[in-house]
Amino acid sequence: MYSEEVTKRVQQALRSNDQEAAEHVIKSLSKVEVMDLYLQDYGEQISASEIRRMILDIFGIHLEGISALEKLRISLFSKGQWIAQKPSDLFVVYTGAGDVDVNIYPAPYFIEKMGTSQLPEELTFKLEGLGYTPIENGYYYRNPDGKGVPLSFKDQTIAAIGEVVMTTYKNF
Repeated sequence: MYSEEVTKRVQQALRSNDQEAAEHVIKSLSKVEVMDLYLQDYGEQISASEIRRMILDIFGIHLEGISALEKLRISLFSKGQWIAQKPSDLFVVYTGAGDVDVNIYPAPYFIEKMGTSQLPEELTFKLEGLGYTPIENGYYYRNPDGKGVPLSFKDQTIAAIGEVVMTTYKNF
């Protein structure tokens, strides 16, 4: 459920030498309680990068990735809410429940400015290379194992879209 690092720090904060018992307790805690215990074990000196890693490990939220979306003009809907969205965004990454599936489609601003609701050809090639399949006005991917898509796949998807934005639509 949590990374080895998170489990270890929470176990230490619980002052438990019994790893199995600690793992049982951890499973009963909310994510906020896990974070509190993690920070309690870490002490007062925690770096910003360690905080971002902890948030990723506990909540599954990749803050550095979200920050990059702004300059790449990508809207992101994930975990049942808009994580990043601006009126001038060009493309939308829309993930379903549990991040098991992903839709990529043009944002309203792109459609308005380009006069089409089709993704650009250079982006469709990149998405198909990642395993996406075409759907009406976009591309779709569903993780075959039924679990949330891995962070590396999300990063590859954002990198593919970002490359197209930076090379073709940088001054758009």
